[in-house]
Amino acid sequence: MVGIHLLLHIQLNFVKMAHKFSFIIALFLCSVNFGQQNEIKTDSKITHVTVFLSGAQVTHEARVSVPAGSRTIVFENLTQYINKSSLQIKANNEAITILSVGHKINYLKSHENDKRLVVLKDSLEKIRFKLDIRNSHEIVYKEEKIMLLANKSIAGEQNGVDIEDLMEMADFYRERLQEIETKLLDIKTSKRNLNKTISRLNQELKSANSQQGKYTSDVIVKVAAKVKSTTKFELSYITNQASWSPKYDIRTKDINVPIALTYKAEVAQNTGFDWKKVNVTLSTGNPAINNTQPAINPWYLAYYNEYKAKKNRSKGRMQYASPAYGEVLSDDYNADIKYDSEEKDKSFYEEGLSSADFTSVTQSNVNTSFKIALPYTIKSNGESELIEIQNYDLPVGYQYFAAPKADQDAFLLANIIEWGDYYLLPGYANVYFEGTYIGESYLNTNTTDDTLAVSMGRDKGIVITREKIKDFCKNARFAGKKKSTRGYEIKVRNNKPKAIEIEVVDQIPMSRIKEIEVEMLENSSAEYDETTGKLIWKLTIQPGETAEVSFKFQVKYPKDKNLSNL
Repeated sequence: MVGIHLLLHIQLNFVKMAHKFSFIIALFLCSVNFGQQNEIKTDSKITHVTVFLSGAQVTHEARVSVPAGSRTIVFENLTQYINKSSLQIKANNEAITILSVGHKINYLKSHENDKRLVVLKDSLEKIRFKLDIRNSHEIVYKEEKIMLLANKSIAGEQNGVDIEDLMEMADFYRERLQEIETKLLDIKTSKRNLNKTISRLNQELKSANSQQGKYTSDVIVKVAAKVKSTTKFELSYITNQASWSPKYDIRTKDINVPIALTYKAEVAQNTGFDWKKVNVTLSTGNPAINNTQPAINPWYLAYYNEYKAKKNRSKGRMQYASPAYGEVLSDDYNADIKYDSEEKDKSFYEEGLSSADFTSVTQSNVNTSFKIALPYTIKSNGESELIEIQNYDLPVGYQYFAAPKADQDAFLLANIIEWGDYYLLPGYANVYFEGTYIGESYLNTNTTDDTLAVSMGRDKGIVITREKIKDFCKNARFAGKKKSTRGYEIKVRNNKPKAIEIEVVDQIPMSRIKEIEVEMLENSSAEYDETTGKLIWKLTIQPGETAEVSFKFQVKYPKDKNLSNL
């Protein structure tokens, strides 16, 4: 009887414990369901991108149905390359209050570009299977060929050969061997084409793997809604996986007409997500640059360290030696050293327009922005998409320039006046003169000059020579010193049908050492800059004529010293 009561008591306790455990599980499931109900997951669309010289601000939009109360909205499938501190979120609804914004990498979510990878891998597998089949066919035909050649005998050792049997077997061997050779040739061609396809697919697969981000990321936004509503959210952030750089085309038909300058931008991004039909703004700003004003620290002079200089020279190039704490190297030491191509609007191009016709320019206190009113698709492959942003007809003054000591060709320069009005940045330019591509030049806009000189290339119609005046170039001793005299003669011949104006530049050496004395003896009325030693002649030369200029100088220095670069 006691045993029965004990058994009933154990069963009753077990039932109570089971009820408690079921209640705990129910509470846990309710809390999970409640958390899931409070979380709203949504995708967003990239609508606008502001690309900086380094980095970009990407703007997404999404319409989300938000119930009343507190909710967590998760914006999924975003690039992993997000600067967290740059995250901004706006709700186009006064009834929505944003409580907090967070960001995390989603290591479980597959990437958008994984679909492309799957297609590439599938295509590669199918091509390799075809190649395996061709290899097996090749083996079979080669084995058959070996068997035929090994069994050419049609008569035994004791029997003669019937001529009809011989002809019949010869025909058989010939026809079959021809068929085999034709099949083998066809297989060889097919294998070569398949291997080319495999190589191309491998390259695309490698490119796709390197171009995409490995993971996606989520932005988690906690909001409080007064009433249920459908709200447009705008999400923006800075990413460092994008940039643009200026590129120019410069064209002119003749030196008597203005030059046509096409201002273009090479835009590239590698965020892992294609920017599909987005509005693009190009900005000359750079959020990656430190915007804190610099400070000037004390400048302490130090002796030149010859040992460190020699050590650095032994490495093949001149480098700055690392100074000790508080040292600063001397000046002498430092001196040694688409609109998307697949979706183009035909009428847009047939009318002879370009994206430059739809670009507006805004100048702020520190930056210039080019807002393009046409949607562009820029793929996440690291390759540049070329966008025209401005077209200018620039009034210029042309002149020829020559520095025969460095290069004995004459260069045609186009001097752009008031170039600061055109928002130009330093960059390379393709130069076209008289309908011919001349080459690549560089627009150096990091200058304070009023005019911007653009090299239009070499002009072979002007012949220049620079030769030593042999009778004048001598070395001698005078009053306990060495004295060296040098002289050069420059000739410029104009073989063009028109008169030219040319600036010829040369120089005499300068000295920073008191014992080395340099004296100008003759300069053919050149403009002479005593601080730099530069000589400038501005010449006007008629067709078929030759202009001559010369200069002479002497150098005195201690007799126990030698000059290495005179």
